[in-house]
Amino acid sequence: MIETTAVKATPAAKTSQQARRRTLGQRFPGLALYAYLSIVAVFAIAPLILAWSTAFKTRPQVVENPYGLPIPPTLDNLIEAWTTGRFSVYFISSLVIALASVLGMIVLASLAGYGLARMKFWGRRFVIVLLLLGLTIPVTAIILPLYTLMRDLGLLNTYASVVITQVAVGLPFFAFLMRAFFLRLPNALEDAARMDGASELRIYWSVMLPLVRPGILTVALLQFLWSWNNLLLPLVFLTGESVRTLPIGMLLLSGRFTTDYGLLSAAVIILTFPVIVLFLFFQRNFVAGLASGAVKD
Repeated sequence: MIETTAVKATPAAKTSQQARRRTLGQRFPGLALYAYLSIVAVFAIAPLILAWSTAFKTRPQVVENPYGLPIPPTLDNLIEAWTTGRFSVYFISSLVIALASVLGMIVLASLAGYGLARMKFWGRRFVIVLLLLGLTIPVTAIILPLYTLMRDLGLLNTYASVVITQVAVGLPFFAFLMRAFFLRLPNALEDAARMDGASELRIYWSVMLPLVRPGILTVALLQFLWSWNNLLLPLVFLTGESVRTLPIGMLLLSGRFTTDYGLLSAAVIILTFPVIVLFLFFQRNFVAGLASGAVKD
């Protein structure tokens, strides 16, 4: 009678098998995440690539091969959108409003964030609660009172109406964002500045503000993107042809040339080009600024 004996795994073999299982278990979530993000990226980027490709096609090319490459490419659609579609005027209006909104938001959000993070005063918690309430109010709920206010102030059909409203609506969020950046700074910095006789404004401007440059860049980029793509406020406040913005121009163009996909795609290029350039140049700073500002109070 022949006896069979099972070969027992050595401790080294067991350790190796467990290590392989752990490695596979660690890699699988990462691979699944990359696959998911790749699919999302394809669905997000594909329409933009199609629009950019269509912008350089003639009308016969769009009809014959809507998903093909523009061979040969043409600039007629871009020229027509820039001149006939008056996108040159709309571009300047959008740029003025966006830059003014960014400048105002940087000043007010940094001052508010510094005061809420570094200064002790009576009613500070109440101010924070008010800002939190401001985050819960949508613009559409207060658009009629805002219109009445701007009309009474004589600011309708001016850049100031849109800039003031955009800064006021976005200030609660950006004030909390800048507050998070200021909270990360050590107290020893302002204590040393006070020992040297610096005033509160001097401490803010010369000591604290240079140390929160990632936060300022994050505020600038987010505010620019929101202002550049905003449609509701310019549509309500700006009625003159000379002060309309690009989103309004896109809306009017899509109403008049619904079947001219080349012209509409050219308008999309003009609208999205500054945003894409900003993101490509400052994406690292933008992500780093959001990450460094994510702290708990």
